[in-house]
Amino acid sequence: MRDFSILPMLQRRMAESVGRREPFPKEPQALIARQAWTREKLWECLGTRPSEVLPPQVQVEAVLPLEGTSVIQERIVYRTEADVWVPAHVYRPAQPKRQRLPGILLIQGWDLDKHSMPQFKIMLAEAGYVVLFPDNRFSGERRRQPNGMAEQANLLPVAGLFGLTFMGMNTWDNQRALDVLQAREDVQPEALGVAGLCWGGMQAWTLAALDERVRVCCPTCGTSTYEALVQEYIAWTGGHTCYGTYIWQWANYGDVQDIIACIAPRALLIQNNVNDTWFPIEGLYKVVEEVADVYRTLGAEDKFDWAARVTEHDITPEFGARIIQWLDKHLRVE
Repeated sequence: MRDFSILPMLQRRMAESVGRREPFPKEPQALIARQAWTREKLWECLGTRPSEVLPPQVQVEAVLPLEGTSVIQERIVYRTEADVWVPAHVYRPAQPKRQRLPGILLIQGWDLDKHSMPQFKIMLAEAGYVVLFPDNRFSGERRRQPNGMAEQANLLPVAGLFGLTFMGMNTWDNQRALDVLQAREDVQPEALGVAGLCWGGMQAWTLAALDERVRVCCPTCGTSTYEALVQEYIAWTGGHTCYGTYIWQWANYGDVQDIIACIAPRALLIQNNVNDTWFPIEGLYKVVEEVADVYRTLGAEDKFDWAARVTEHDITPEFGARIIQWLDKHLRVE
């Protein structure tokens, strides 16, 4: 039966894009130049950004101990644009061992909010980290409608009038979240990391690629290639995908591994669930193979690691424990 949809055309264009893509240089200076070019193109694809960075004007609305834990939860609100305010939770040790601790930006999965990942955020705080966990745009309290996906479908085309993209707006907000962490009196401003689940993992590696304040990046269940997504996930599963998955025009410049390679030589831990059809495992293997070569070229093999397990789509206790070990190794500032 003939396929009259646009999928065959998209798959052809993806194959052409993959065919044009140049391998990573094996010489360090050429590789560094490639990273700089990639960052420039990525900023272009993320769309229009606000013209200035405003003070976040953090407002602390509540502080309470979490029963059964050694963790304090704060509810805060902060500004990322003149008329954009972000509700968030902060989790920190009730009795910290140091006056200043490393700061972690935790980013939720698709259509979740700051109330998700209840075990992992407590694990991080009890391990001695200050964790900032905001609502993304169109999630949690930042929705105007009960259905976040429907709201995106209605408002993102309007945002496109101004050159705004979903991943671009959230990347801006994530950079401002780093500002909030750096300004806290209980955070070491030079010791910042980011961890995310699913689409939050994609946000994590996008942010880390562009903002060198991120010293450690830990995406979980959020890494494959666009090639695999187009040729396998969309083609064979018929599954949905979120508006933030695909970065506008990025196939003209590269694939996911090109973005992730911009994190090198800073510390990167990638973990995936083998069962996730949304992030095909063959795409993950391609990413880690090429990114590992980038770290070797830059003499930073010990700053890259990865794991794939037959498990569930979550930051499981195993994945969470490995993240904390990685943070302890690469983010602690004595």
